[in-house]
Amino acid sequence: MRYSISRYIGRSAALAVCLAPALVFAQAAQSASGAAGAAPAAPNAAEKTDETHPVVIVTGVTRTTTKKNATFSINTLSAEDIQKLAPASTADLLSNFPGIYAEGGTAGEASNNITVRGLPVVGGYRFAPQLIDGLPAYEEPEAPLMNNDVFIRDDLMTESVEVVKGGTGGILYSNGLGATVNHVSRTGGDHLEGGYKIEYADYGFWRHDAFLSGPLSKNLKYAVGGFYRKGDGIRNTGYTADNGGQVRGNLVYTSDDRRTTARIDGLYINDRTAFYQNLPISVPRLTQSGTPSAPTIISQDTIQPLGIEFAHGTTASPNNRRFTMIGEYGTRVVDQADGIHPDFRMLTLKLEHEFDSGWKLSSGVRHTTGSNGFNAVFTGNDTAYASAFLNARYQNDVISPAHGAALSCNLSNVKLNGYFNVPQTGACAAFANISRDDFVKKYAKAVGVAGRWLNDGSVVAPNAYLNFLIPFVARVDAGSTSLDLKAQKTWELAGTHDMTFGLYGSHYTFNPNFQASLMVGESAANARMAELTAVDATGRQVGPSLTTGSAILPGWFGFDSHLDARGRAGYVLDHWESLGGKLKMDAGVRWQDVHARVDRRDRDTAVDMTPAGVVPGSLQDTAADNEILVPGKSHLMDRTFRGLGWSIGANYSISKPLAVYGLVSSSFRLPSLEDLNNLSTAGPTIVDGKQVDISAVEHIRQYEGGLRYLTREFGAAVALFYNDFSPRSAVNIYKDIESSRCTSLGGVTQINSCPDVAQLYKRGVKNVGTEIELTWRPRMADGLELKGNFVMQNPKITGANYTFTQEDKNAQGVITGYHYVHVSEDGRRPRRLAKFMANFMPSYDLKPATGVPLTVYGQYQYYGSRFSEATDANVTLFPSYHLINVGAQYQATPRLTAQVFVANLTNQLSFTEGDPLFTDLLSPDGTRNRGVARPLFGRTIRASLTYRF
Repeated sequence: MRYSISRYIGRSAALAVCLAPALVFAQAAQSASGAAGAAPAAPNAAEKTDETHPVVIVTGVTRTTTKKNATFSINTLSAEDIQKLAPASTADLLSNFPGIYAEGGTAGEASNNITVRGLPVVGGYRFAPQLIDGLPAYEEPEAPLMNNDVFIRDDLMTESVEVVKGGTGGILYSNGLGATVNHVSRTGGDHLEGGYKIEYADYGFWRHDAFLSGPLSKNLKYAVGGFYRKGDGIRNTGYTADNGGQVRGNLVYTSDDRRTTARIDGLYINDRTAFYQNLPISVPRLTQSGTPSAPTIISQDTIQPLGIEFAHGTTASPNNRRFTMIGEYGTRVVDQADGIHPDFRMLTLKLEHEFDSGWKLSSGVRHTTGSNGFNAVFTGNDTAYASAFLNARYQNDVISPAHGAALSCNLSNVKLNGYFNVPQTGACAAFANISRDDFVKKYAKAVGVAGRWLNDGSVVAPNAYLNFLIPFVARVDAGSTSLDLKAQKTWELAGTHDMTFGLYGSHYTFNPNFQASLMVGESAANARMAELTAVDATGRQVGPSLTTGSAILPGWFGFDSHLDARGRAGYVLDHWESLGGKLKMDAGVRWQDVHARVDRRDRDTAVDMTPAGVVPGSLQDTAADNEILVPGKSHLMDRTFRGLGWSIGANYSISKPLAVYGLVSSSFRLPSLEDLNNLSTAGPTIVDGKQVDISAVEHIRQYEGGLRYLTREFGAAVALFYNDFSPRSAVNIYKDIESSRCTSLGGVTQINSCPDVAQLYKRGVKNVGTEIELTWRPRMADGLELKGNFVMQNPKITGANYTFTQEDKNAQGVITGYHYVHVSEDGRRPRRLAKFMANFMPSYDLKPATGVPLTVYGQYQYYGSRFSEATDANVTLFPSYHLINVGAQYQATPRLTAQVFVANLTNQLSFTEGDPLFTDLLSPDGTRNRGVARPLFGRTIRASLTYRF
């Protein structure tokens, strides 16, 4: 363990003291009402799927129904399921739903990526919006630097989580193209209830959850709760990486005649979580680049770390926790411990009323406002021995820019006059057409680059691992208001029709200010940062330092944007039941538009920010602040986008336990904030002098059929699906290196002088697959439950053909030229998607057989091999992997439950994502190839005590 328990005993005791009055009051209240006996046991898994206790769902429907009777694909997890699974993040939780690949939650507790049924992985939750009680936490699920999961923290206030894939999800909700995830909150009942959970993990983690609910009066019920968590991080950062929590609650008023319901919800979250990125890896030497027919297949047993161990290692450390960035604001110190930092308030009002005429009106309005901080350090793919790394800096960051300045007679260039002897007269004539070698031989003052560690000033050893680190630092101010109005009426016509007419409106703002920099750091545990200087033959510094505070580019790239979007939608859904309730049908249509205004200023304007009083090129100067990129010209967009979708589904109950269903739907996805911010939908693109309009709206046609068989002993749900996804047009821009406009220096093409070529294409996906859920509780083994889900799919890309320009480098890493690479992804599997996934969860309750109130359980998760990218060049296949989790729950008393959960029991090594492997990127010793990939978390142990009353 890396944690001192004593640090939090005091806080835990204090929280227990605070909760004690509520516990005493709860027991007194129960005694007074005759309920002083044992709290009723939570429904066990057998009861939850028994036809006499059907699973009730509220997502994707206008009236509550059961899972068996739904006309669409629906998966659920109850609060008891969530407690047993002990998910470490929202993504970790969602990985338990069939058809969702959540990349293991390996980025940490927030800012992970998920994908649904083979839809392309583009980042975040683009095709899977997260709802809280039927309304979006924030209107747009894909927002740069603010993934949807920064708003979502399930705790003891969560009643259940429901996932609808396709069908009515695309009618009732915005952006429900792939899946709609609804986190259902606990509300108060007729009796006082409450709970408190304290949890500890072996990576320096404490968490407290609590809730309290019950009646305030005959008509008014309440529920309030939340969590607070603090920890050193599941990877060893060396500082407090996770710190914060949330509080939320609701009040529900119901009139005496049950016709009027009013509800108010409030939520406040202020949290910080670490963001973990790729780590350097090495693999056996590649003999050739991977191709579609012969991809580079990584063997899990041959992967080795480069300086940072995979299970709990990270690039973050106390030595690089704080660093300086430079921009239009001057200088600022960034604290990496701020991590992903949502600070949001959410207020929701809901009202329902049923009139004597039978019409029912309901409304819901949610307002979310606040900010999100994004402080993450990405890993470069440049890990090398310091001797090689520093030589590359000498070649590319000292000689190359100085030689270019000499050839162009830019005698004021700091790197030229700082690192080289410039003739006092006739310099331009002397430098005219001079070769690189002659330039160095005749004029160089600096013979190399040296490094010193920032923490103690000691010299960087030649065999130390150095690499680039790329901080992404942003603050996003955002707000979202959503309004959903429904009118419902039931009437008889060849059966019973429940008609719903809905209007939906939204207004959301998004104001990110993002900046990246480039730093030089160590690839090792407790990584240090390095300061670089050019030196002469005696080792003395020559001219300005190359870095400032280890940053070689302290103000690299980014943007400052302001987005404002207003959306409107109208929808109609008819739920029709006939044949004595055996046949159920849902048919609906949704129209929606969004009017977006964007003002984006890219950090593309170079400014020399050398402080006053510092002589340029002197030993007191640094070359790092000579080209700080600050926000430049505004790029504006003002457009409206529209979409129309529909869905028809039916469910037929063949018998009490058996039902079949089928649906066909056409859904759409309006441009996301990522699209709008990138201005990829700004207007027409000119190709070969001709205007080509960009299709900015995505569409998917879905076909699905299946059956559900549910009894107390055996349950099965089988879904067959086919998806045809048509994305918005994509624009690929590459450099025309054959153009006569290209210039060259020293025989090397200056790539930035070449014109851009815009190339339009569409990366669509067609996918056929099946999802299977099975549950078996054999009568001969009371207490045993075997359940699992399996996904088999075959997603294939269509319409993706494009070109890019690639560098040529010599053995020293110097750029010598460029060449074209032509790519066709058609028929390929999209990146990061497996053909087969499985999730098997056996459990055994020992009490029926032994009388011991102990349940032991396990989980086996399997994910097939996945491509790093769906390209024809450097095709890399990352290996399949599995995770084994085990746990036990002991019912110490009717109210007190103890739980132990071990994640990744076997310390499985694998990767959820990674870059393609290149033959020319060698490991430091030259015997292997290097790359970067994001590994699974190593084995962790968590223990908790939960008290319920």
